[in-house]
Amino acid sequence: MLHRVLSLPPVSFAWETARLCGRVGVSRSAAALSYFLILTLFPLLVCVNALLGLFHGSLEEVLLSLDQFLPPEVLSVLADYLGYVARVQSPALAAASLFTIVLSASAGLRTLLLTMDGLYQVENLRSLRRVAVSVVLSLLFLATVYLSVAVILTGDWFFHLLEGRLPEALARLLPLAALGRLWAWLRYLLLFCFVLLLVLMVYRAGTPRGASRSGVVLLTSLGAALAIVAASALFSWFIGLSSRYALVYGSLASLIVLLVWLYLCAAILLVGAAAGRVLDRRLSHAP
Repeated sequence: MLHRVLSLPPVSFAWETARLCGRVGVSRSAAALSYFLILTLFPLLVCVNALLGLFHGSLEEVLLSLDQFLPPEVLSVLADYLGYVARVQSPALAAASLFTIVLSASAGLRTLLLTMDGLYQVENLRSLRRVAVSVVLSLLFLATVYLSVAVILTGDWFFHLLEGRLPEALARLLPLAALGRLWAWLRYLLLFCFVLLLVLMVYRAGTPRGASRSGVVLLTSLGAALAIVAASALFSWFIGLSSRYALVYGSLASLIVLLVWLYLCAAILLVGAAAGRVLDRRLSHAP
């Protein structure tokens, strides 16, 4: 009976993916990746604060747009830190933050790419090329965050501005008020597209040339992006069920929740890469 259950395609696929994750040390790599992510996060908030000033946006608007996906403790940490950097602004701090972002994000990406080398059983000999790829991807990550903040801050004020700048005849033809209401929902779709694009670029960079079908990479990228968004929303809901974590961890409760969330996202990213490898193997041996 157990053999019959294990031979079912979904069960055998999940089992093979789990075995592959264990062989390459996905849990250990996810922990390392979450470490580099938290080193990247706080300097990134310094740059986000500068962008808020550029767009004349408010901190509350950004955090309210994320409250469905991030736990309250994570939002509390972000709000406190953004409030701090809003009071302490200097060009030297911004420059140091940019350097730290590139350094930490590229190190985290190299950890992820090294794990993908293990999935495809290839030896990375072109270390300089790998460093260059990780730096480029970290800069693209920074650009993605900037675009995401810009999308969040593009609200009703933008459509009111268009209404005042467009010719009167054209402004009457365009349903700007309806577009403003629609945009409140469409921007979440656009944010998801940014996440999908970033995951796709990481998977594509970590997959050896000719080792996997483009369709498989796209499918696993879509699945990983959906899983990250869904798991973040579920994790936020689960953490919100109880506010007693401070009794266990004390003043470190918010930071512990933030680390667990980053570890969850990193693990999903790596498991998605492993699932893509298993799927490509099965398609290669299919008749």
